[in-house]
Amino acid sequence: MAKKFSDSILGALPVVPPMKSERTVFAVAADGAYLERVFRACEEPPTSAARFRTIEELSQALAQFERIALAFVLLVEPRGDSIDIPALRRLRLDFPQMVLMTLLGECDQQSALRLQSLGVHGILLPPFERINLGREIATAVPNVPNFKRHPDLMRRGSVRMDFVIPSDLTYVLGINYHISNLLKEFGFPAQDTRVNVPLACDEAITNAIVHGNESRADKKVSIQIYVSPNRFRIRVRDEGEGFDLARVANPTQGEALLRASGRGVYLMRSIMDFVDFREGGRVVELEKRNANASGTGHENGNGVGNGSTPHA
Repeated sequence: MAKKFSDSILGALPVVPPMKSERTVFAVAADGAYLERVFRACEEPPTSAARFRTIEELSQALAQFERIALAFVLLVEPRGDSIDIPALRRLRLDFPQMVLMTLLGECDQQSALRLQSLGVHGILLPPFERINLGREIATAVPNVPNFKRHPDLMRRGSVRMDFVIPSDLTYVLGINYHISNLLKEFGFPAQDTRVNVPLACDEAITNAIVHGNESRADKKVSIQIYVSPNRFRIRVRDEGEGFDLARVANPTQGEALLRASGRGVYLMRSIMDFVDFREGGRVVELEKRNANASGTGHENGNGVGNGSTPHA
């Protein structure tokens, strides 16, 4: 059975019967020779997959089609942190019907969490000889719950959730699970529910754990979440030493363009409507307004923070 990164942090996936896949498959790999080696090692690799060197090239090709049915995208790279996250985010927003999976030579936990926050269905790791790609492709259909959403219920309320978590990255996906579900219930746009807000929250919480608390077991991260029909807010506080925001370089300029890290603040600001750092960088507050809101929903005014977060 294929080894998946999620097995080590979320528990093993259920066993499914073998199936044959007839889906359209796209493969993205910067190194064509590495792609060939991985496909040769796997059982039942796709024989007619259209191949692209970058995610951006795939997006441009998909944009030529008037209608795209459910299709499968394989991202094949030696390392998880080499995947172009901004391009992957755009792909998810523009083509939400795509089922994404990665085959990676190695993947650190932080990269895996970021990929999963973007909706990657599975992260497959070596030994590739134990991976049946035909089965993985055939069974990679997200489960659809049978519960029905009442179209008017959440307009009449708001939700606040408080968490205090250890400095452990395995908690990040659990927080994003609740955030995504709440955004969906309150009628936020699909791109914010599935991709944008979870990605920004992933950055904020991961930064607090890794950079603020330095992943120390004796330090905690406090998280306050507030969702109403009009806005989403989150406040993340770590127990670290803080940082000087003025010293964070713009990742779109100069030498910072070549760095693999340092894009978290820029990413949060490009996604959210409001980003504010307080207490010497130990606290970050984010806000996203609901573009679908009519402005008539319930708002009790008891959001996160100290009251200085902007109100609609």
